[in-house]
Amino acid sequence: MTVLDAVMSRRRTMLISATIRLGYAWMVRRQEARAWREVMSMTGVVNSILGTGHEALTPAELVDQLSRHPLRRIAPEVFEDDPLGRVTVLEWGEISDDVYSDGCSAIVELLEKGDRGRGWLPTWTWLQHEIIENEAFLGLKVGASDMDYVVRRRFPIEHPAGEREAIADQCSDAGILPPVRYVPLPPDRAYQGCYWWPCPECRWPMRVNGTAVRCSYRTHNAAYAIRSLNGGQPPKLRPRDDTVRRQPAAKNVYAEGPRQTVCVEFPVWRYIVVPGIEELRLYKRWDGKPPLSVELWPRQDAYDIKFAIDELDWALTIDLKDVASASALADEIARKPLVAKTIVLPDHRGMAQRAELQDLLPDYTVLMVEDVNRIVKKKLAEARRAR
Repeated sequence: MTVLDAVMSRRRTMLISATIRLGYAWMVRRQEARAWREVMSMTGVVNSILGTGHEALTPAELVDQLSRHPLRRIAPEVFEDDPLGRVTVLEWGEISDDVYSDGCSAIVELLEKGDRGRGWLPTWTWLQHEIIENEAFLGLKVGASDMDYVVRRRFPIEHPAGEREAIADQCSDAGILPPVRYVPLPPDRAYQGCYWWPCPECRWPMRVNGTAVRCSYRTHNAAYAIRSLNGGQPPKLRPRDDTVRRQPAAKNVYAEGPRQTVCVEFPVWRYIVVPGIEELRLYKRWDGKPPLSVELWPRQDAYDIKFAIDELDWALTIDLKDVASASALADEIARKPLVAKTIVLPDHRGMAQRAELQDLLPDYTVLMVEDVNRIVKKKLAEARRAR
């Protein structure tokens, strides 16, 4: 990455960070007295990043643009072809699903001293995601053996939401204490305060707005409309179109008591549950197929998966990454190099991101999940033929 690329990447992530902080402040402006100061402060940061070649925006103008246009419309020269330019920060007067899916992965620290937002803004709006991720992982690692870590790490991926008593029982069955915090169901995840729906892919509560229901992670392609039934029956969902998988059944919301409806917090969902789905899927596909051995999160997540066939003296260690921007990911890896030298991207990220990331990180091998499956299948066949 050239110096010019690094400068542009920094401008891009600063602009994303400032607009997300502004968007969050706008969302809570009626409940949080300090929000207006944050809106003013972040408007100043945005205008500074855009520079003198742009007409300065007022807070009202910037909020309007963030609600109607993706970021590349506001600063086309900053984003160019970067996928993060497709992020629209505000939707329905709230932080958009674009932010939850992709924007939050490109946060940088904007204000080091005198940052008034740190007393009330959620940490994911101002801390780099790897720091938030590390904080979430800390509770999984304390006092854990390698085997304990895997059990703890799998638990929130497989149980991201449910009834508090049931979550406790499932922890007991697994022989662990709850490895992460479970919090009451957020209001925007409930329909009329009575029902909620888990995403068919990640099983975290989907977002509800009027009669629209959808997972905040757009690539899970879970978007529905509510159709109410007569006779006091729970409402059912209708898929947005025929590409959307079968709709989940409604679950009752319990506001309190042992059956209280709870879910993992947003950072745990975004940084542990979402990528963990891909990691677990890959692990489960190949585990139990001798002579292949498969390790999940070896050495307490030094990397994600290790494939090995001893008799071929072959091993493949991988780190799976699922973010929208190749340049933002390359920046992160430059700051904190990976132990595994093979980076794997989910197939939905596409070959264009693979090619871009490979150019940015020539010391690593970049593969898609499909490539890994093909390599492992070929090596497994080779080992079985040699027997």
